Amino acid sequence: MKRKFVKLAISAALLGAMVVPQAAFAAAPAPALHDDNGYGKFGDWYTGAVPPNVDNSKPVILFVQGLHSDYTTWYNGGDNYYDAAYNAGYRTAFVQLKDADGGGGDMWTNGAALADVIRKVSSYYGGSKINVIAHSKGGIDTQTALVYYGAYPYVNVVHQLSTPNRGSELADLSYGSWTWWIGWIMGQQDDAVYSLQTSYMNNFRGWTDGATENNYTRTYMSAGTGDDGWFSAYWYAHAVLPGSDDGAVSTYSALGLPNGVYSFTDNGSQRLSHTQMTYASKTWWQVKPKLGTTSFAALTNPMLSASANKTSLEGGSAVLPELSSNIMLGGLIDGATTNTFSLESGLKTATVDIMTASTDSNVSLISPSGKVYNASKAQAQGDTAALFAKASHNVIKIDKPEKGNWTLQAEGSQDAYFMLAQVEGGTQAKVTTTKKVHNPVKDPTVSFDVNLQGVKAKGLVKNAKLIKANQNGHNAMLGDISLKQDSTGTYKTAFATPTEPGVYNVSFDITGINEQGEEFTRSVNYNFAVTDAKGELK
Repeated sequence: MKRKFVKLAISAALLGAMVVPQAAFAAAPAPALHDDNGYGKFGDWYTGAVPPNVDNSKPVILFVQGLHSDYTTWYNGGDNYYDAAYNAGYRTAFVQLKDADGGGGDMWTNGAALADVIRKVSSYYGGSKINVIAHSKGGIDTQTALVYYGAYPYVNVVHQLSTPNRGSELADLSYGSWTWWIGWIMGQQDDAVYSLQTSYMNNFRGWTDGATENNYTRTYMSAGTGDDGWFSAYWYAHAVLPGSDDGAVSTYSALGLPNGVYSFTDNGSQRLSHTQMTYASKTWWQVKPKLGTTSFAALTNPMLSASANKTSLEGGSAVLPELSSNIMLGGLIDGATTNTFSLESGLKTATVDIMTASTDSNVSLISPSGKVYNASKAQAQGDTAALFAKASHNVIKIDKPEKGNWTLQAEGSQDAYFMLAQVEGGTQAKVTTTKKVHNPVKDPTVSFDVNLQGVKAKGLVKNAKLIKANQNGHNAMLGDISLKQDSTGTYKTAFATPTEPGVYNVSFDITGINEQGEEFTRSVNYNFAVTDAKGELK
């Protein structure tokens, strides 16, 4: 991991008071482009029009985009933050990060460019202090710019809107054995997604959160807990993310910055999706009172437990267990292909989303008795920043599904599929471990436990696949991992820590046998990182 600390000193802060939501804002004039990149958008920046009621005592607001997005996050549509800030008398600016040109940039690429733009914006406005409002991964890019690239003297306050501070299990999943095919075909496996894997972010937190540069800028955290509805780009993610989430980022991750300050969750009366967190009518009224520059003392976050606040320079942060009531299948489609999974009796529902890269591919499910379930086909709607948002979603909801072996049928050409089935009732798989990041000098082995909750399983038939995630697809399949059951019913595994630094996934395809002798299938993905001897990721 890159570490470039610039030691400067300044203090800053804010005052805030709650206000009532605002329903509508007058349209602001188009922002002015500062074209600093003659070959693309990355590194360009915009300044907003000076409002007629401008108040130069207010800080300049710099808006930072999220994953696979651009500056229009804050400008397009009739419910945007630019209009809200313009009407409130704020001077504004926008940045174009690498994502604006297509493939997403990691925090190092984006952070360096963002630091440069922060300096330019401050200079443009006569050395004014800046407040950053950042959506999603833009909050991570901002912290990187402040800590590693010397931008912290120019920024007083950062407002994060659903930032995955501890990574996203969706990013982990994009490199799992079931999903990397479709992720690769759709071009979703880039530097940005790679860096958002939970173990990569665990390592980032370990190096970053103890830096003194964090003490000079107050960072507010916020989270959503909704989605954009059926067939949205986000609804399926609830099956993967732990606890409450906004369809892209879990609440745990969004509020997981140890030196951050809790701001808000949703908008008081409505659950918000990842996209809706950027709607001015939904959240501006909660951000606006916290825009300010008053000095402040040491930062604490009362929303996190003491254990979650502890972060050392090499220790990473708290590790959540991986829980799953899901079944996952995936692979290539070139002609006709089939795959199978098993369900036990007594399930209430099974909600199945079979994603394909192409809308031309056809998929269906066949029950043990031969009944054919055809999918409702739709393109995902919602923020295109979501992972797998470009997929064609083929959805089937089954009430009281039959027990026995189910068959997935898919037909298409030069395509891939990923099936995510969430079952209600029955068994839940759980993977627990004490570490997400392993140093080969200190940690010669990687170990974790697998439990099957809600049933006394009599057998575990299938092994787990060890995969090394590569930043641009073509993951390395490193073989099977064996598990052995101990006297308590826990399945344990331990294997030598891989020698090559990087991020790894263990994809569990679990076939158990319950007390009635019925087979059932569950899937769970475990993500971990291996550093070099110095504790750094390459």
